[in-house]
Amino acid sequence: MSAFKLIALVVLVVVVATFVQPARAEAVEAMTAITIAGIAVGVVLIIAAIVIANIRERQSATAGEPAVVALAAGIVQGI
Repeated sequence: MSAFKLIALVVLVVVVATFVQPARAEAVEAMTAITIAGIAVGVVLIIAAIVIANIRERQSATAGEPAVVALAAGIVQGI
């Protein structure tokens, strides 16, 4: 093995070892953690409300409730 290949291999190992090491852990501030948790809870609540609304809409649509149609002078008004 030539000296050039040996140096290239050592440099490659050092560069790979540098990138593989985990980054230094930094503390998360309390307000940041509370904000992230609050946003997550809000998103879950919005998704839950949408799902519940869609389920109720499907149940009322499949219940077979008749549409109310008013006829006056040959004109259909409001459904």
